[in-house]
Amino acid sequence: MASSQFTKKEIILSYITILRLVNGIVAGVAAAFGVVLSYQSGIIIDPLPIVLVVIAAMLVSSQAMIFNDIADREEDAVNAPHRPLPSGKISVRTAWIYGIIVASLALAVALTLDILYNLYGLSVATAIIFGGLLDLYDFKLKKLGFWGNITIGITVLALFVYGSLHTFLIYRSTFAWIPIVVGACAASGNVGREIIKGLPDIEGDREAGVRTLAVKFGKQKTAKIAFLFLLGLIGGALVALIYGGVVLEQLYLPSIIIGCIVAAVAIFLSIAILFNQKPKWAYTTKEILLWIFLSFLLVFIVDKIIAIILGR
Repeated sequence: MASSQFTKKEIILSYITILRLVNGIVAGVAAAFGVVLSYQSGIIIDPLPIVLVVIAAMLVSSQAMIFNDIADREEDAVNAPHRPLPSGKISVRTAWIYGIIVASLALAVALTLDILYNLYGLSVATAIIFGGLLDLYDFKLKKLGFWGNITIGITVLALFVYGSLHTFLIYRSTFAWIPIVVGACAASGNVGREIIKGLPDIEGDREAGVRTLAVKFGKQKTAKIAFLFLLGLIGGALVALIYGGVVLEQLYLPSIIIGCIVAAVAIFLSIAILFNQKPKWAYTTKEILLWIFLSFLLVFIVDKIIAIILGR
């Protein structure tokens, strides 16, 4: 179908939707979490590096989403014909150019960070590793199923590690391990989410040769495996709330309340997937988990910034 058959508005929207901006925002917030939670009390916050970190992470995530649609265009022609490539709103050639441009912008922002703040190439290296693993997942590792899921978990952890190293190098402060511990728990939760994503597409994945856990073991056993990985996310959330709010007494009451609500929803979803693996519920679960992840990180970021501003 030629792109001329679509309105200008439809084509513009397709260039936006192919970026999966929510995923990009989550990636940016994860990196910002590592940066902000590594701050020591008494520092003067410079917002520019935080903004640049978020933009760089968003761009790296977005380029991977474009390449993901290129890699999945044949499957999407059957399972999701409304998407930009199978619908014809964006051609494959244009998508390649678009992806390369976005990836180049990500490297440019990362290079700017390294030059402005003497980060010794940390941002560029992280962008290449983070983006490279995501692109490798798109074209190769996704078909391996579980090992592709693990790759996504590694990219999530890389964002938190980068954030801690970023603050350590800029402020020459004590290296903060807590964001990395939280990042490891978040990585575990994201592996669980990726496993759940395979539940609605068992037949399509089997025909396409994608060896997801759902294809190998069926829905119930896959749900149990996903549950075990989600326990890492829940455990990390509870440890962060207890350690930050009770042991250190560094969290404000509203943050503790919101954090507990978010953790409770995560616990409910993790248990519910054990009893309901229907496609619609699996899809709903993986979408809500993304928003839970984002909300929890934002609570801690905002809380930390307020505490530093107030001199706590």
